[in-house]
Amino acid sequence: MVGMDTAQRLRLYYEACIPMGLLVLGMFHYGFPPFDDTTLTLVPGLLMCIIITYYLYDRLSSNTDDTHVLPGTQTSMYRRRADPGRMWGGMLVPLVMFALNIDDASDEKHGVGLGACGAWVLSVAMAWTFTVRLSGLSLGCSWALCVAGILALALAGPWERGNTGVHVCLVAMSAIAQHMGTQFVVRKLPRSFTLGEAAAIAQGICLALLDLAAQLFTRKQGLVDPQHMCVLVLEAAGVGTALIVCVLYMAPRHSQGVSVKDTVWMCVAAGAGAGVTTSIIAFVSGANPMRWIVLAVLGSQTGRIVLIYWFMLMTCATAIYAWCAQTPTSSSKLMLHIKRKSYHILAVLLFAPAYIATPLVLHIGFTIALCVFVCAESVRVLCLNGWGTQMTHFMRRFTDARDVGLVVTAHFYLLVGCAVPVWLDNTRGCVEAALAGVLALGVADTCASLVGLRFGSIKWPATVKTVEGTGAFIASLVVAVECMRWAKGFGYDTASGYDEMPGYGLVGSFVVCVAMGVLEALTDQNDNLVIPLTMYAAVKTLIHSDTISWVSVVVVAAMLAVPLIPHSTLIQLHSVL
Repeated sequence: MVGMDTAQRLRLYYEACIPMGLLVLGMFHYGFPPFDDTTLTLVPGLLMCIIITYYLYDRLSSNTDDTHVLPGTQTSMYRRRADPGRMWGGMLVPLVMFALNIDDASDEKHGVGLGACGAWVLSVAMAWTFTVRLSGLSLGCSWALCVAGILALALAGPWERGNTGVHVCLVAMSAIAQHMGTQFVVRKLPRSFTLGEAAAIAQGICLALLDLAAQLFTRKQGLVDPQHMCVLVLEAAGVGTALIVCVLYMAPRHSQGVSVKDTVWMCVAAGAGAGVTTSIIAFVSGANPMRWIVLAVLGSQTGRIVLIYWFMLMTCATAIYAWCAQTPTSSSKLMLHIKRKSYHILAVLLFAPAYIATPLVLHIGFTIALCVFVCAESVRVLCLNGWGTQMTHFMRRFTDARDVGLVVTAHFYLLVGCAVPVWLDNTRGCVEAALAGVLALGVADTCASLVGLRFGSIKWPATVKTVEGTGAFIASLVVAVECMRWAKGFGYDTASGYDEMPGYGLVGSFVVCVAMGVLEALTDQNDNLVIPLTMYAAVKTLIHSDTISWVSVVVVAAMLAVPLIPHSTLIQLHSVL
């Protein structure tokens, strides 16, 4: 890259090797991807191989200009002092969707929504168009490749035959929606995200909305099993929350103080959002949404105990944080890290015991928490009822250099990083996958930060992270994963079929933890987002670690060995290509 030294290029290259290596291991072992008819699933696999090859070449090329931005945006709109993360925008969501397919057939059996298979195809379509648009090709060539990829996925993807027109529209809609969504996130929330983070967020939201739309058209009245209802509640609540934000955005602004008009607008927004959410759930499932949620949470003694535990813990935490807010702010970097990581520790205490006791309650709790966070951040940004200044003053005490944009992202990334693996696991009971975010962020990242800051002396090349911190990350994550597996009966619910899956023992756990430790040391992206999702995919992909294809091992080894090629040879190859 222009002006980039060898150490920086190698850091970016080996960062890219982790998610790409996981996808290669999975695709070679399970097919393209793990479905019955591998012929029909060849096209998305081939497109992902092209994307992987492009990003590997991009990371090694010394002539690649990193100032490429998404059309319609400017460089000043992205988070500064960070790698743009284009690779994560083209790899993260397809990697997670591929991993979701490995043992998820519930939606296909019921014919509800997109299903894991459809989500994988659409994620490849979004990744393909995102990558092509940023490849530096001419406008005509870019559009031709985008259209060719969309048609190939629609005509030869793993779909049911007979609905070609619907498939073309669905794939094209996903590609256009992710492009417009990424533009919207970057332009409306400036300097809050890198390009890769914004693209991954937009792609995830697009998949959720398309899945909800598919459920509206293929609704199954009376289908109220927990897995289906949890997803439906999450997606409907997302639409309701978006409506609340839109209504609050239209509210008239007041300079300061409590306003009756602001209060009225907030009540109207809450009522509209709740009405839309419950209406969608009732329309799709035919069930009473409020009754189902109350019974799911309070219908068992375990759920009631978890709520009492949460209430007591949050009461204590609120009292402690209120006391800290009254004390003078320390300029010590160590004290700032301790304050920030205290939220990570709180996340472990809140979420890990709840998942062990009842994954269903935690799934619903994460949905409610995300809605509350989005609404509260909207009130803060819009300065409604005079609360914006106070909330900003409190939250800035726990932020760092990455939170310089319009939106404070630290608490969002922590919540999303812990919640998304639980949502994807969807009460199936695989503790390593579901608690990937809780353990990686709450335990490992906290240990790495504090140990690296206090005892770290040996730095990784081209980064501020230390070897001591990485060692603490790996060691603490291995211990935490094994403790959770023991607490959950070695991590597998016998009713879900996980107890029949061989090969994922201490060795597999160690490999996953080492990969995540290296990724935490190398990445410039927000690790609260990329590490939990990558770890979720790693656990799913390596769960059959004793039968991983030797061909895939050779391919990954070749990827890791590419930087050993003399740089002059790479320059000659670049000139030829």
